[in-house]
Amino acid sequence: MSYYRELKDFILQIKGDFFLSPRDRWFLKFLEEEGYPLEVVKEGIKKFFLFHPPNRASKLPLFMSFEQIRKLKRFYIKKTSQGLDWKERFLKKLRLAEEILGRKIQVEMPEGMQTAEEILQSLSSEIAKKLWDELSREQKASLMKKFASFKQDQELFKAMIKRELFKEKGIKSLSLFVE
Repeated sequence: MSYYRELKDFILQIKGDFFLSPRDRWFLKFLEEEGYPLEVVKEGIKKFFLFHPPNRASKLPLFMSFEQIRKLKRFYIKKTSQGLDWKERFLKKLRLAEEILGRKIQVEMPEGMQTAEEILQSLSSEIAKKLWDELSREQKASLMKKFASFKQDQELFKAMIKRELFKEKGIKSLSLFVE
């Protein structure tokens, strides 16, 4: 079963709904594209909805579980990253960032995977800013309108716009944990 299909069935069962809203479908697609592990997403959604009474849970937008999913992802990464050749991936992603930004990036090899990931995320934000600045006012307004329903969660809102900018340019995530 596909990532999306499995999550859809899982969510409909938890919420007791018959279908997902367009906003929920966008959110699930975003999680899949960003490489969030299926088991982490399921657990985060489950934990989020357990905090709310069943009659209220069915009315809550799915994206409100994002913070719970992000917390679980950090824990999951620490737990499953043994054996990951993060240094080689770091250098590969660093070269990609240099190519996109059009300049040499001077950084020392990080001591640990956590620091490497932080450097890559910082570069990812710099790339997103560059791509954003290159857009016309109309393109910016269009993107903001497209994801306006996620404005309640600023972190998710920014992440979805960033993902869209990267998709338009064919750029994969710079995270160590996304191949």
